[in-house]
Amino acid sequence: MEALVELHNNIMFYLVIILFGVGWILLTIIRNYINSRSPISNKYLNHGKNVPIKKCSKFNETSPLNYKVFNTIRAYSTLSNKPSDDENYFNKDNNSSPVKVYEDAYHMKKAILKENIGKSGIYMWTNKLTGDIYIGQSADISKRFKNYFNLSYIKSKNGFIISRALIKYGYSNFSVTVLEYCNKFDLLVREQYYFDILSPQYNILKIAGSSEGFKHSEETKAKISKALKGVYIGEKSALFGHLIAEETKKQMSLKKAGESNPLYGKTHNENTKELMRQRALGRKHSDETKIKMNTKHGNPVNIYEKCSLEGFKLIGSFVSARRAAKFLEISGSTVIRYMNSGEIFKDRYKFSSK
Repeated sequence: MEALVELHNNIMFYLVIILFGVGWILLTIIRNYINSRSPISNKYLNHGKNVPIKKCSKFNETSPLNYKVFNTIRAYSTLSNKPSDDENYFNKDNNSSPVKVYEDAYHMKKAILKENIGKSGIYMWTNKLTGDIYIGQSADISKRFKNYFNLSYIKSKNGFIISRALIKYGYSNFSVTVLEYCNKFDLLVREQYYFDILSPQYNILKIAGSSEGFKHSEETKAKISKALKGVYIGEKSALFGHLIAEETKKQMSLKKAGESNPLYGKTHNENTKELMRQRALGRKHSDETKIKMNTKHGNPVNIYEKCSLEGFKLIGSFVSARRAAKFLEISGSTVIRYMNSGEIFKDRYKFSSK
């Protein structure tokens, strides 16, 4: 009996563990399936709402929004049948209506990415709290929204108003509207069309594909300059390892010569000269830089020492007379004087530039 009781307890123990494991897996599957916004799993929980869906075919020359083919699908939402703000935008024009409306950008993320793969068109973000909108265009809407849903990406684009708004209000407070699908070559024209009729508040530029009329503030310019200072130097420089031909250097020099020089006919005022002088006083060159400067601008000096059998023997080559003088612990003027005259210093050393 003791053995049977022990067997019974062991079996019940493992059955309970298996039961909890299977239950957890089923709950996880159901939760993921509901979050995917599948019409089959949601139709018993939410009431429906008709959303007109347009499949883009050929455009009418007089009205690009009049399509030849219209389909209507049934989407499911927990919202009432009252027209949304997105729909009210388009009630002004009976010839146009949004292609798709995603009422909650956060919970309908998967549907946005899946249903717009490889599709080019015009999209719109709508802040459900303030009513402000942003209009954009993309050759692949799904790829564009992958960036939007990447928090690190939109933080790196903090200069855009829409990026700051998404961070401030959160995705759940935004709806996404696909205004229309169109050929990628028509994106700029169609985007400008919606700019003109909707006047989006979140768009900095009001001309599609252009930065005309947009100027950074002085504060923004200072921030950009500070952020980029010291970044693109050395190996990160665009010209790193790039050698300019002598002919190119001559052409560059001629292009900036005479009246073409931006400083032609200009002189520095005393205040500027003093600032340049103060800056130069604190400048320190490395030993390697000094050697390069001496090699380019200095007079090379070779020191020969007199030997009884071999005559004069080379004992050192220097990039300048000053360094040669330092080697012998004499003045630089002495080296230059003996080198020009050809005389032998102390009947022992001879200086030459060759």
